Amino acid sequence: MDWREKLFGRALVKCDSPGTQSGQFENVPTLEALGDCVEEGEGAVCGIYFSFANISDTSDDFGVRLEEVYKKVQPRLRVVQVVLWAHVGTPEGPVEREAGFRRSLTGKPWFAVPFHDVDIKRRLTQKYSIAVGVPTLVIRGRAVRDALLSDPAGERFPWPAPPLQDVLRGVQLQGANGCRLFEELPADAVRVFYFAAHWCPPCRTFAPSLCAALTAVRKRRAKYANTQLILVSSDRSEQSYQRTVSSVSAAGALAVPWAAAEARLALPTALGVAGIPALVLTDPSGKVLTANGRQHLAADPIGLNFPWAHRPVSLLTEQSLLKMARHPAVVLFIDDEDAEIEFSESVLTPSAESYYEECSIQYPGFCPYQNSSDDETMDFDYTAPRSRAKKKFFRHVMFYIGIDGSDSADMLREHIGLDDAVPLLTAIDFPKQRMVTMKYGDEITTDSVQNFVDAYLSGNADFKPTKPYTEKC
Repeated sequence: MDWREKLFGRALVKCDSPGTQSGQFENVPTLEALGDCVEEGEGAVCGIYFSFANISDTSDDFGVRLEEVYKKVQPRLRVVQVVLWAHVGTPEGPVEREAGFRRSLTGKPWFAVPFHDVDIKRRLTQKYSIAVGVPTLVIRGRAVRDALLSDPAGERFPWPAPPLQDVLRGVQLQGANGCRLFEELPADAVRVFYFAAHWCPPCRTFAPSLCAALTAVRKRRAKYANTQLILVSSDRSEQSYQRTVSSVSAAGALAVPWAAAEARLALPTALGVAGIPALVLTDPSGKVLTANGRQHLAADPIGLNFPWAHRPVSLLTEQSLLKMARHPAVVLFIDDEDAEIEFSESVLTPSAESYYEECSIQYPGFCPYQNSSDDETMDFDYTAPRSRAKKKFFRHVMFYIGIDGSDSADMLREHIGLDDAVPLLTAIDFPKQRMVTMKYGDEITTDSVQNFVDAYLSGNADFKPTKPYTEKC
């Protein structure tokens, strides 16, 4: 599937189409609207403009500035507006909200996600971590609001981030055990950039949990043993800087030196950080794996799914159990050993990737064409009372690895009456109150997992009834 349709679905509304003054928007196929956009490299870029419907242009100076820059950089920029609703205690209902949607878009020289495509809007806010800072513009995965405001002529468009390697080249990172050049870090080390300051109370609260999680991750998974925490301080004095360094010394942190002010100031721009505390994870090449590590750590405090990048197979957590209330899941229960986790990932991943590709799901939890009924907690939007375009009701399947002895795996086993045998492959469908388990003793291979998943999806498996989901599960 094309990346543009994965992001926005099959159709967008044309904001300056004839009839918009009377509230009639023209629907345009996404591939036609964004036909000249490229995901990477040279060509027109797609900017995603997140705005609020109940904030006027007079209050939203950014929207005015964006339109001015847009006209100057044409045709190199295509904008898709995502209209959200600011929770300001107002009692407006769906009718008023749709009217606000139309008012905010009428006459704009770009496209927008349709009013009733609430699921797509929710997915986009989650994908780009749009929790604060609206209105903003996202280009190629990073927010460029500040860059646009500082460049009203668009001379530096599309405002690329400075390469991470260039920012830190030659910088001697300082740690309790000595100094090390950034380019000399182990080739297999995940880089965990922690943006913090001593004057920030949330930072002081967050640091201990971060150190504990990284210690657990290094101990549990051999391939993450060299994970390196890198502190980027926003302190206002060297004394405060030293206190911030001490707060993460338990995790073997290396810090960008106080004297390297240029690097410390450039790193938030390079990694798209707008506030603290922030946690950004990259691979050795500098590619961002996770931009919102702080939220992931809060949901996964021992780092079971570290480094929290989108992937088809995850380890079972309490958050996973909440998703299973709405989605069926294939779960492979195993012993708590690194080699077993690696094996489980190797046999489950081909089936999961094949399934998600067939269902046109960009990653677990993102399904632009069907109503996935995945009621996540990002409450940026209204609930459309009735969609104009009927969607196929669809609950996509999740793929998990259950670690024997973990709270989440033990709660799930107890609830469905599953014994403690490992390895054990099962498919659990709480919405339909049924489950199926591979016969214990059958060899678990890539092929046998695929056959099991095929039988489950086709409905030809030997299903058994299971109890409804409860919060105790």
